Amino acid sequence: MAKCINHPGRLSARKLGGADYCEQCVKGIETAGGKVHEHVEPKECFVWYKGTKEGWQPITGTGCAHWVAHEKGIRKGRNRCLLGYTGRVKELVAGMSAIKDLTKVKKGDLWFADDLSHCGVVVAVKPAKSGDPAITIRHDSTKLNKVATSDWATYFKRAGKFYK
Repeated sequence: MAKCINHPGRLSARKLGGADYCEQCVKGIETAGGKVHEHVEPKECFVWYKGTKEGWQPITGTGCAHWVAHEKGIRKGRNRCLLGYTGRVKELVAGMSAIKDLTKVKKGDLWFADDLSHCGVVVAVKPAKSGDPAITIRHDSTKLNKVATSDWATYFKRAGKFYK
């Protein structure tokens, strides 16, 4: 019989993200998931185990990298959600290649704020006859309290960089 990854002396009650968890962990996961900020998507896995004293807690931060990681299937870095998806902007951008020419930005590329405080996925690019293309970004926004779709030039004031 499988044992809990956090409490090896306890039998597994549920398997999540490839790991086994005891009944106490399952309850802790559900409780912590209920405390995740309203705008964070997906909520149920934006939790981590902080040890025997603190138990399961919502991941601190904004959730934008977590949402992008789920959308793009990115699992890297130390800070990951319950299902193993990246939870920090700096870890998400690590190893990616910057796109210097805006005419090369494509649907599916990623956008990051200059200070790495926010990120999103490019969902549309409309080429321009002259100048930069119109770029639309989908992002999990604390400011807007939802997963939103925003125009890069207007909402983000043409700031940030694109990566693939």
